[in-house]
Amino acid sequence: MTPRLAQPQEAAELAAMIDGAYQAYRDRGVALPDVSAGVPEAIAAGQVWTIGDAPLMGVLMLNTQGDDAHLMNVAVAATAQGQGIGGILIRHALALANAAGCKGIALATHQDLSENLALYQHLGWSETGREGARVMMYRALTNDA
Repeated sequence: MTPRLAQPQEAAELAAMIDGAYQAYRDRGVALPDVSAGVPEAIAAGQVWTIGDAPLMGVLMLNTQGDDAHLMNVAVAATAQGQGIGGILIRHALALANAAGCKGIALATHQDLSENLALYQHLGWSETGREGARVMMYRALTNDA
């Protein structure tokens, strides 16, 4: 499976998939911001990649402008979790950021998403700070990602 740029007509389906992927956290009582905000605008800016056709299985939102890329979102459809989709999308983000000449990738996650914190740390991100419930993380890039 290879990620591809998302198309404008997929915005509503991608937003619904993102909301669905985060629903388990909401069900645990985690107060999250609007996790699917800005999908149409990010698609128009060429910052959204997806895997799958019908149905879409995962989404990556990544901005590679500037010295550091910004990993805005990675979400996997509930029906596709556990199939390695998230790993494919994160590796794609690393490759895209490297190809764009970025020095690293920054992201923000929620302090109550312990699974995400552990995953990103395992994948080489380090915590750089906190703002309220937001945990900022950063991973420096090398030519081999």
